[in-house]
Amino acid sequence: MYNTILVPHGGTDAGDQALKHAKYIAKNSSAKIVILNVIMPWSNPFFEELPDDDNSTHDQIESLLSNVKDNVRKFLAERVAHCRAEGLKCDGIFRTGNPANSIIKYANEENVDLIVMAKKKKSTTDYISLFKIGGTAKKVQEKAECSILLVET
Repeated sequence: MYNTILVPHGGTDAGDQALKHAKYIAKNSSAKIVILNVIMPWSNPFFEELPDDDNSTHDQIESLLSNVKDNVRKFLAERVAHCRAEGLKCDGIFRTGNPANSIIKYANEENVDLIVMAKKKKSTTDYISLFKIGGTAKKVQEKAECSILLVET
C-alpha cells in the first residue's frame, strides 16, 4: 500500500511519537521511511548591520550553525540506526529552509505516499495561539499531494 513514508522530525518527543506510528505502518507494508529534519536559515536583522570586515562575529555565527548541523546529523543517524535495527528501510535527510515548504517540496518531488507527522494540541490558555496564522502541520495538510497522518501529541 505504501512505498515511502516521510516523517518530518524536529528532534522532539512529538517527532519520536510520529516515527513510532510510521514504523508500525512500515512494518506492515514494507515501506521505506525517510526522516526529514528541516532547520530555518539563520536570519537576524542585527547581524545584517555588521560590517563585512567583522570576521570574528561572522566566524562565531558560522561555527554555531556548523555545530547545529552536526547535532542534527547525529540525531538523524541515531533514529535511522534504530529503524534499521528493527529491519526497516530508512534514510535520514537534512534540509535548510522553511519547514512546511521543505516538507511539501520533498514529498511532492520524491513521490512520497504518506506523511506521518506530529500535530500539537491547541492550548486553551495560550492566548498567543489566537494570533497564529497556522502551524507546519496545517500548511503541509493543505498543500501536500499525498495522504497525511497527523499524530496528536
